[in-house]
Amino acid sequence: MRCVGKLAGLGLALALLAGCGQPPSAEGDWTGVVGPEVLAKASLEYYWKSQLPLEQAEQVRQIWRLDENIYALTSSNRLLAVDAVRGRYKWCYELPGPAQKVFAPCHADDVLLPEAGGIAALLNPPDLARVTPFKGVIINTGSYALLFNRDTGGLMRKLDFDFAVTSPGSSDGLRFYVGSVKGWYHAVRLSEGLNDWTMSTGDMISARPVLFKGRLYVGSQDGNLYAVNPQASANRRLWLERTDGPITADFAVDARGCFVGSHDYRLYAYDLLTGAQLWAFRAQGPLRQPVQLGTRSLFLCADKDRFYAVDVASGRKRWDLPDGRVVVAAAEPHVFVLNAGRQLLMVNESLGQVELSLPMNGLDLFVANADKPVIFAGAADGKLACIRPVSEEKLTEFMLKD
Repeated sequence: MRCVGKLAGLGLALALLAGCGQPPSAEGDWTGVVGPEVLAKASLEYYWKSQLPLEQAEQVRQIWRLDENIYALTSSNRLLAVDAVRGRYKWCYELPGPAQKVFAPCHADDVLLPEAGGIAALLNPPDLARVTPFKGVIINTGSYALLFNRDTGGLMRKLDFDFAVTSPGSSDGLRFYVGSVKGWYHAVRLSEGLNDWTMSTGDMISARPVLFKGRLYVGSQDGNLYAVNPQASANRRLWLERTDGPITADFAVDARGCFVGSHDYRLYAYDLLTGAQLWAFRAQGPLRQPVQLGTRSLFLCADKDRFYAVDVASGRKRWDLPDGRVVVAAAEPHVFVLNAGRQLLMVNESLGQVELSLPMNGLDLFVANADKPVIFAGAADGKLACIRPVSEEKLTEFMLKD
């Protein structure tokens, strides 16, 4: 492995010695990238700019934002972490083995992990009261998952799977929940790296299993949504609800309900406790893209159809856009929608009126975000930027907490 970062100056020094590249520039060459005068038309500004330390011919393929961190995955299968509040580079790690599909990471707070893993930890259970908790991030491929201390970049555990993984995962700090090709979903203990339990659906799982308030929600390509109690030793399934098409995309869950898109053209809202259907909205195309949940609206892009904003409470259409793709920021009274031509549309969320359109030249990677007044964007050459409304307060970790 070429790099495991540490905090502050020591982390950057170790990263450089281990081959993680040169220190990132605060500015770099931003020629050809959308300028501040263009952003100012929508009362936006660059909050910070950063240049990721890439190797020769290396490119950034994907970026994600989880809580206080931004994660970038490169063409060399390196994972780089950046402080989302300040734009400061934190650490990087080269994923082991031959290149394979890398799924979106998940966070887990207050992870309690003994030094020993595997059978040794199982035979001699540690006293977790004496273990110091840490903030973790887990990223998985089809055959393994890596658990890092997300502050330092230290690799804490490698979990090798004996099944073929087909989804990103979720974690409560004790287990990692993930789906597999044969329709099984697994609870893997972080401490031992062993399966705690396994349950089945009728088809492959590609949507991320979602944890909320102690319950696990699983969508399957068999068209069903499952709710289970992951802590129970038996009779874990709480309820099952059927749709008329496969569920392949990530869905959204909060205290208002579970919001699931299906290939049957419908967006469903379910009660968390009972599974009762609250409402269903029908689009004019299959829902194969992740559902975005905002404060007042749900946002979804239907294949070969259009982009919709749907009222969370009633399921009624609020408005639609022919070429919208994803919401990248929400700042009352507007949402900022990226369209198919990489134009940033400033849309009045109540009326659906497009009040301004800005070309986002030079930026081709965006973080989906439907509930926070901040845009995180980047480019394949390692440019990374935070864009905010000029009227917003200073950005803090608390504001970014998911």
